[in-house]
Amino acid sequence: MSTATEIEQLSPPPLAPGWPVVGNALAMQQDLVAFLVKQYQQLGPIFRIRALNQEFVILAGPEANIFVTQMGADKFRSHEVWDGFGCEFGAQNSLIAIDGPAHSQMRKLMKPAYSVSNLLADIPLLVDIAQTVVKRFQVGEEIPALTLFRLIVTEQLGRALADHAPGTNLQSIITTIRFGLNVHISKQTPSFMLKLPSYKRAKKDYLAMGQEIVDKHRTTVRDRKDLVDNILEASQKPEFQDMLGSEEQIVFASLGPFVAGLDTAANECTFLLYELLKHPQVLEQCVEVADQLFSEGLPTQEQIRAHNVLHDAMMETLRLHSIAPVVTRTAAKDFTFAGHSVKEGQNVMLATTVSHFLPKFYPDPYTFDIGRYSEERKEHKQRGAYNPFGIGTHICLGAGAAEAQIVLVMATLLHLARLEQVSPQSKLRVKNDPTPTFGTAFRVRFSEHRH
Repeated sequence: MSTATEIEQLSPPPLAPGWPVVGNALAMQQDLVAFLVKQYQQLGPIFRIRALNQEFVILAGPEANIFVTQMGADKFRSHEVWDGFGCEFGAQNSLIAIDGPAHSQMRKLMKPAYSVSNLLADIPLLVDIAQTVVKRFQVGEEIPALTLFRLIVTEQLGRALADHAPGTNLQSIITTIRFGLNVHISKQTPSFMLKLPSYKRAKKDYLAMGQEIVDKHRTTVRDRKDLVDNILEASQKPEFQDMLGSEEQIVFASLGPFVAGLDTAANECTFLLYELLKHPQVLEQCVEVADQLFSEGLPTQEQIRAHNVLHDAMMETLRLHSIAPVVTRTAAKDFTFAGHSVKEGQNVMLATTVSHFLPKFYPDPYTFDIGRYSEERKEHKQRGAYNPFGIGTHICLGAGAAEAQIVLVMATLLHLARLEQVSPQSKLRVKNDPTPTFGTAFRVRFSEHRH
C-alpha cells in the first residue's frame, strides 16, 4: 500500500491533447469509445481528459478492469454522480446513489427480483406479451425498432417484477427518465428543461403510476412475492430506514424495472436486430434456433440460457454496443494506479469497454463475429476483456436477466415474423441519449408473419 508521501511524489496522469476551451469535448461527442481507445493506445491505462470546464481521470483497458474488480471496492463513490437523479423524485439514498455497506444491503434485498430465474419464472407470460405486441402490426407496416422493443420489454419487466403494465404511461416513462438522466447524469441537457410543462406532466404521471403500484401491493396478497413486495417488507425494518424510510423512496425503488427496460434490454434488442439484418447468414441461423426453441411449445429456462448461435449473437452485440461504455464515479480516497496518483474527490471515468476494441483480445475488433464465443476461441474469457454491464460494486444488478430477456424477446420475434430495415442504404449514427442508441432512426418493416 502506498503512503501519503509516496502518493504526493507521483505525477498526475498524462493529459490527452485537445483544443483550447472545449478540450476533448468534440472528439468525445463524435465517438466516445473510439476516442478513449486511441488515448489508451497512446497514453496507457490512466490519463486525463478535459471537456469544457470539467476534468476527468480515465482508467481504461484490461489493466484498469482488473484493478477495479480486485482493488476498487473502497476507491470509488457513486453518490456524487447519481444522487441528484434520485433527489429529482424525492428519493435520496437510492440504490444507485449509495455506497459501502448500505449499498451492499440494498443489492442483497433487490437481487432476487432482478435474477434470471425470477424473470424467467413465467415464460408463458413473457412470450404472450411479445406475441401480443407483434400481432398488432400488419405486413408492410413500419415502426422504429426501439419503439417495438420498448413496448415488449417494459411490459415484460413491469409485469414480472412489479405486477404492472405501463400501458398508456409508456411515453411519460420515456420522457421522465430521458430528461432526468440527461440533466443529472450525462449533463447534456440544461437544467431549465426540467421546468417545461411537458416534463412536469410526464413526471407527475410517472410518479402517479409508481404510487398506484405501491398501493396495489399493499392491499394484494400474492402467491409469489415480487420486487415491490420485498421493498415494502424491507421498508418496515430499521436497517432500511435511510434508503426506504419515505413514501417517495419506496415509489422510486418500485419503479426500477421500468427504468431498466428502457435503456438496457430495449436498446440492446434494437442493436441485435440491426446486426442480424446486416448479416443475413447469421440471421438465418438465429431464425433456425428460434424455431427450435418453439418447436415443442414454449422454450424452457434452460433452453433460453443455453449456448447457441442466438446467445453468441447477443454476446457480440453487447461487446460492440455496450449499454454502459463508461462508468462515471468519484475518487473516494487517494490512490495510485499504473504509476500515477489519483486524488480523493477527482472525477473518474472507468472506461470498461475500451478492451472490447483491442486487437490483442478481439482480432478485427470492429467486425461482428459470433465465433468469438465458441469453445475454441473464448475471446471474452480473457482477464479484463469483456465488461458490457459496467464493473465494480455497482455492476448492473440485472445483467444476467437482461441477457436472458434479450434472447427470449429476439427468439419470439424471429419465430413470429420477418422484418426488414427501412432504407437499409442510409447510414445510422449512434447517439448518447443518455445511453448509446439509434433512437427512432432505425426503422423496420414487417415483411411476413410466420406463425
